[in-house]
Amino acid sequence: MNKQHELPQAEDSRQHYSVPEDYFSQLEERILAQIPEEEPEAEEPKPSLWIRLRPIVYLAAVFVSLNLLIRALAPQQGQPTSSTLASAELNDEDYRSYYSEYGAHASYLEAVDAVYSEEASDQTLEE
Repeated sequence: MNKQHELPQAEDSRQHYSVPEDYFSQLEERILAQIPEEEPEAEEPKPSLWIRLRPIVYLAAVFVSLNLLIRALAPQQGQPTSSTLASAELNDEDYRSYYSEYGAHASYLEAVDAVYSEEASDQTLEE
């Protein structure tokens, strides 16, 4: 299918894309005429209180979150748990048995010393 016959001729095309006479020579003057002589000074908008405090609030939220997380995951040192109580009871029982055995052994050693000291004193008396 040949579409060449549907295209406009060059003369018809130039009529659509023409520029009025002296358009570019007067362009600068027209643009400058539309710009006001004195521009109003634009004041910088002052940031709102929330915008100024937002970083501080976010930082505080991070610290509070970390504190709560650490408290939730860390074992409580001030309050004894059941495992620490059980180990304390075992330690008390171990100490009691150790000292009772130590006391019995010390009594035995004192008795042995007493026996040998009596024998030694008896031997010195015999001599």
